[in-house]
Amino acid sequence: MRLLANKVPELQGFACVRNLEDVESQIIVHFANELTEQDRQTIRLCRQLRNKVLHCDFRAARGKLAELGVSSSGQGSVQRVNVSGMTGHQIAETISAVVSGTTDISKSVADTSSTREGSIYGWLLELGNAGDFTNATGAFKAAAVIVDRLIESTARSAVA
Repeated sequence: MRLLANKVPELQGFACVRNLEDVESQIIVHFANELTEQDRQTIRLCRQLRNKVLHCDFRAARGKLAELGVSSSGQGSVQRVNVSGMTGHQIAETISAVVSGTTDISKSVADTSSTREGSIYGWLLELGNAGDFTNATGAFKAAAVIVDRLIESTARSAVA
């Protein structure tokens, strides 16, 4: 989006502003006649999704994918178990019990309400196992197609 803003004379002053949301807002205003409501939503949600991924708020990233209409299995089957204070042998026994299903001391990361409760690393594994990062790539590609279309529109306007 910054490259697009830099390419359009009327938007160049916004290309380097700190907040990407401000760049996005100006692009949407400038290209209002060329963007559908779906395009606007895709651009907005992909920016938010990008922020969630880059800032390791993976649970919220899954929510942004849902808002984009990207289906997710919602289950990476990652379990969280508190092993603090255990010896190596006790940890191994605990993990074996969780894997075999003979204990219910684990909690599915997908069922936790925050990255604090499910841990950032747990949520990273959860999204990776569930294919959510692959789905995010598809969402980013869809947003890139929109931005590319606007860049091409700008190029055609400059020639005309």
